Amino acid sequence: MHTETVESELREALVHLQDLVAEFRLGKVQSRDEPALAVQLGHILDHISVAWNCKDMTPDQRASLPQDQFERLANTVPNFLGELVIGEFALA
Repeated sequence: MHTETVESELREALVHLQDLVAEFRLGKVQSRDEPALAVQLGHILDHISVAWNCKDMTPDQRASLPQDQFERLANTVPNFLGELVIGEFALA
């Protein structure tokens, strides 16, 4: 595992998550803002997905991925424990 690659993506996810929490604390997020919240959480999830899916790549390898391959890795949610997939959580 290349810890620099993982740490970089997790740092990015953390920045976006902290920004989102700050918006909630300041009352900037209202119930009608659900679509915007979905976009923001999706972006955070992209960083977490890339952290996991690119964990065996050097930062240079990760940076040189073709756009379509990067997007596929960013949109492939890891099944960390091998027991449940994200869709099962949505159905519960």
